[in-house]
Amino acid sequence: MEDKIKFAKEFEEYGAMLYINTGMKSENLITKKLFYSLAKQEIEHLEAIENFVVNRAYPGNKEETVEKEIKEFFDALKEKSRIEKQTDGYKTALEVEKKGYLQYEKFYKEAKDEKEKQFFKFLMEQEKSHIDAIVNVYSYITQTGDWFEKEESRTWNWMNL
Repeated sequence: MEDKIKFAKEFEEYGAMLYINTGMKSENLITKKLFYSLAKQEIEHLEAIENFVVNRAYPGNKEETVEKEIKEFFDALKEKSRIEKQTDGYKTALEVEKKGYLQYEKFYKEAKDEKEKQFFKFLMEQEKSHIDAIVNVYSYITQTGDWFEKEESRTWNWMNL
């Protein structure tokens, strides 16, 4: 289990730093918000990992999601007509989140007890929500015409202008 925890800590730290740096380099306000929100959640994952190591407990899924943060920010941007297209960093972010998901899925399958299993399931769900956030924002800013045709359950339909 120690090697799995080490991987998780290093992976979440890497993600946080990547997202902070990507957000800082971006000129697109919605891209900045997405990556800063992801960085904040990666830091929360680090806290959850530390808590699991000490207490064998984790926070579970919270209502505060990347989608909620992006929606609030997006609504404010729509009012100011400041939605710009800039896509640097999305591909890298998606690859990182998919790597994390797949590794946590592997750890979930290898878990020795129910607490470990539920903890890695929690981390998988977190990575999945990040993948969804990245895909939704990227799709919106790069394929706006197609955006309206996608199945509502796969997109954040509140982004429709």
